[in-house]
Amino acid sequence: MTVTVIVKGFLWRLHVGKRQSVIASKLILGSLVTKRWVRISDKNVINVSDEMLNDVLKLYNENFTEINEKRFTKYVRFFKRTTYVYTEKSEVKGYCLYYIIPSFSFAGVKKTATLYSFTVDNRCRRQGIGVKLLQKSILEMRMNSIDRVILYVAADNEAAINLYQRVGFEIKEGLMDICGPGKRCYKMEIKLDCKPATDDELKYGPFAIRDTLSPLLIL
Repeated sequence: MTVTVIVKGFLWRLHVGKRQSVIASKLILGSLVTKRWVRISDKNVINVSDEMLNDVLKLYNENFTEINEKRFTKYVRFFKRTTYVYTEKSEVKGYCLYYIIPSFSFAGVKKTATLYSFTVDNRCRRQGIGVKLLQKSILEMRMNSIDRVILYVAADNEAAINLYQRVGFEIKEGLMDICGPGKRCYKMEIKLDCKPATDDELKYGPFAIRDTLSPLLIL
C-alpha cells in the first residue's frame, strides 16, 4: 500500500467523520424542535413507544430491500414524537417516521420535515391505514409550525406517488440514487400554513380525501 493510498484513505475517513458529525448535530437540533410537540388524540394513530419498536422494526425489515437497522433505530429514538404507529388491539399495522431539520437565516427559522420511512403491513393494505397515518401526521406538522414536508419516492412506484399527490404533495424534481443505487426517484413536497386546525380537519384529516381514493391506491 503506497503512501498516497494511505493518505487518501485517511482524508476520506476524515471527510465521512465530519459529515456524520454534521448530520448528528442537525438531528439533535431537529429533535429539540419536537420537545413541546402538540399532539392530536387518536385511538389508532399514536406515537411509537419502546415496547412497539420491535414490531416496527419487523415491518421495516419485511417491506424494504435497502436495510439499515442501526440508522432507522437512531432516527426513531431521536424523533419518537414524529414516529407515528397505526395500531389495532395492540397490533402494529403500519408506521411513518419523519425527521426534522431546522435551517437558520436572517428571515428566521425554517423547519423541514422529511418522511424518512413509511409502510403498512402487507396483510392490512387497502384499508385506509396509510391515509390515516399521513393525514394525522401532516396535520400535526402544520399545528407545530413545520414549514414544509418532503419525501423521496421511486419514480416507478405509481400507487405511492398517486397517494402522496392526493394528500397534497407535488413532484418537485427527479433525482438519481436517492432511493437506491441506480434508481430514479422523485422529490415531492408539501408546503404547510400555520392556521389552526378546523373541526373537520381534526375529525377527517387535513385534506378531506376520505372519499376520493380508489381502493387500489389505499395503503
